[in-house]
Amino acid sequence: MKTIFICLAVVLSFSIYDAEGQDNCNIDLNKGWIIFSSQKADADGSTISKPGIILSNIYRTDIPKTILAALVENRLYKNPYTGLNLSNISQEPFQFPWWYRKEFNIKETNNRNNYQLTLEGINYKADLWLNGKKLAGKDIIEGPFGIYTFNVTNYIIKGKNVIAIEIFPPKPGDLTIGFVDWNPPPPDHSMGIWRGVKLKKTGEVSLDDVFIKTKINEITLDKAELTISGTLKNYSNQNVKIVVKGSFKTNKIFSKIFTIEPNSEFEFSISPLDDSNLRLSNPHLWWPNNMGNQYLYTLTIQADAENKISDKQNIKFGIREVADFINEKGDRGYKINGKKIVIKGAGWVDDLLLNDSDEKVRAEVKYAKQMNLNTLRLEGFWGKDETLYNAADENGILIMTGWSCQWDWKEYCGREETQYSCVSLPKDIELQSLAFNRQVIWLRNHPSILAWVLGSDKYPNPELMKKITEYLNRTDTTRPRLLSAAGIKFTKDENVEGIYDAPRVKMLGPYLYEPPRYWYVDTTHGGAYGFNTETGPGPQVPPIESLKKMLPEKDLWPIDSVWNYHCGKNEFGNLDRYIHVFNKRYGKASSVEEFAIKSQMSNYEAMRPMFESFGVNKFNSTGVIQWKFNSAFPEIYWQLFDSYLMPNGAFYGAMKGCQPLNLVYNYKDKNIYAVNDYYKNYSGLKSTIKIFDANSKVIYEKEKEFSIEENSSKKIIDLPRLNNISKLFFINLDLKDDSDKKISDNFYWVSSNEDSLDFINSKWFYTPMVSYADLKEINDLPKTTVNYSEKYSTRKGDENIYVTLSNNSDKIAFFIELKVVDQKTGKSFLPIYWTDNYISLLPHSTRNITGTFKMPGEKHLPRLIISGWNVNKINKK
Repeated sequence: MKTIFICLAVVLSFSIYDAEGQDNCNIDLNKGWIIFSSQKADADGSTISKPGIILSNIYRTDIPKTILAALVENRLYKNPYTGLNLSNISQEPFQFPWWYRKEFNIKETNNRNNYQLTLEGINYKADLWLNGKKLAGKDIIEGPFGIYTFNVTNYIIKGKNVIAIEIFPPKPGDLTIGFVDWNPPPPDHSMGIWRGVKLKKTGEVSLDDVFIKTKINEITLDKAELTISGTLKNYSNQNVKIVVKGSFKTNKIFSKIFTIEPNSEFEFSISPLDDSNLRLSNPHLWWPNNMGNQYLYTLTIQADAENKISDKQNIKFGIREVADFINEKGDRGYKINGKKIVIKGAGWVDDLLLNDSDEKVRAEVKYAKQMNLNTLRLEGFWGKDETLYNAADENGILIMTGWSCQWDWKEYCGREETQYSCVSLPKDIELQSLAFNRQVIWLRNHPSILAWVLGSDKYPNPELMKKITEYLNRTDTTRPRLLSAAGIKFTKDENVEGIYDAPRVKMLGPYLYEPPRYWYVDTTHGGAYGFNTETGPGPQVPPIESLKKMLPEKDLWPIDSVWNYHCGKNEFGNLDRYIHVFNKRYGKASSVEEFAIKSQMSNYEAMRPMFESFGVNKFNSTGVIQWKFNSAFPEIYWQLFDSYLMPNGAFYGAMKGCQPLNLVYNYKDKNIYAVNDYYKNYSGLKSTIKIFDANSKVIYEKEKEFSIEENSSKKIIDLPRLNNISKLFFINLDLKDDSDKKISDNFYWVSSNEDSLDFINSKWFYTPMVSYADLKEINDLPKTTVNYSEKYSTRKGDENIYVTLSNNSDKIAFFIELKVVDQKTGKSFLPIYWTDNYISLLPHSTRNITGTFKMPGEKHLPRLIISGWNVNKINKK
């Protein structure tokens, strides 16, 4: 086995250091492991964790990796995400413990060096062995979110070392990782080492859990103060004088001296009162997406003993301040750097096998930025490492993270339900409150973290709440805590056990399809008021290319049980309601191709007004989280793009609806509004509104100049009531600045027959409809021709395509889709970042669109594919 010995400096996790000749480094143990079932092993941990043992029936892998992910990697199971393949994988092999084993070399040892071994995440229990010695058992190492560190100085030897970890699977009643009703569970129930294993080498004293607390002047934004804290651990038998010193700008160097008693740890703090260099003038602030720049500083900090570095870290951080507020109606909202922000986000989930690549995670977060979102909600502490959080820092995406509803319901956690979450036993309260605290310490330097969420669908047990609060009061007081994402049970002005304010948020659905006007007219459920922590218009059927990947050819059409397997669970286990409404509004599809493209229309039309309505109603509306952002495996439900990274119509509907300076059609009062998310006043803005009938005849046109204050919305045009109009009509909105430079545009297809809703019979997951908009004239739109040109460039490893689309006819070219595919395979290059897609071109108009993507190698050549709903001819210029 190849020996890996890489020394790293800590950059929130760890970056590279050379191990040779240094007392402080981190040895990467994540490469070159073997796994094998305990059923195939005839030796115990004391033997398995020694060099020279001969093992059979092994599989080679790197970590983090669950057992099933490793077996798929070793091709024991093929294409588990296609069709019903996942359901055909037996759970029997995963009912028993599995071993992870790794050999690594230590070049030399001495009395000066100390070693700390950290397990960053195992599921569910483990026995830990090193060089024949058991360091800890499953009575100590339990639960997926615990982070366990052991001083292994006395167990490390010069030369070959062996670490062996026996993983015990979760059993019913265990508080494990889960995917609730979002998708099928993995057959191994996510057992394994799902986060990294680190070996840290230091001198006499280690420097741990460093925290950079930032405080700004929220009025002037021109002053900031930093307080640096952390833990110093003295592993020697004598007092040690330590100089903690660091810098975060060329001229900002600070230091402080501490004396640490033998075999003890000490929590240190260095404030501006200790060193004036921790005060900054005109700091570069970190802002969410579209609100400003995402400036990141790097703190270099070290602990010196006798003029030698004993331990050292590099930590990226942002200077910003988070707070919450309560609006006039008693609903909670959030502020960044003293400025209110409407939360526009979606719910994140990891890959079903917890096996996302770093590249995929970064691409997904970049998709959030592309869609003009500013927040991701994590129902659970997702991420096999800090890639997700680093990407969120870099892209300005706020993160709400905390416990999952997996632990609220018997169906998923196997425990009897109460009014609180199922974490109720004293042992569990101690275990999970400590785990929560370790996650907070792990993540608290990320400026993207908006709030710690203590519960999802229910409130935490009062004892658990108190315990977590005690920890948080010591480890992080810089950001709000949210008792639960569900705003039920407690009234808005009632304190909960005297510890927390009531959540003052809502989780009232819907989760199935609702029409565009729902978000404007609903005032008692999921509509645009308050902060809706999870909601959305139900299924998002992916484009045809993805359907052909996830479904066997024989199951592509008509819709059958294989489609249902790729839906959610329970109430969300089929497309029945969606198809019923789809047929009423768009007309019944005769093929899977027609169903797929018309579903993109429906996705776009349904998603956009959800985000727009919360913007129009700011700050009566304080936030909305689309359920969900991505999918754990190929799905048909709850996604803005699928697990192949293919955007669907909802992606571009969200992108359009979240434009930071936008013109919006209000489906309730049928007037035009402007929404300004920027912290800047605008004057001299020019709006152009055109309304077309189904035959592309202009039936209304108006231009209006207006101004708008920062971070506000306003009605700018009262549209006249349109009589004798076709059932289908189109609204086009264009916005330009005072120099006639285009800012944004918006294009709607609307029916003169309104959708109507039966609110009296609403359920927790949807509101029934009693009549339907009639958009079926889309099926008979007159045909058009589109001309185009394309050119390519390469910059910083990215391929850029520049497309010009022209419609020289007197008819609207409706719903034009752009794809860049491999010339040989015909498969789309993904991820791809289009400035717009599913575009409708007005008569005699031109649009310029840019796309950015990566090509997998020189042998792959791009080909642009253009299609449009009523476009029967496409000519290249």
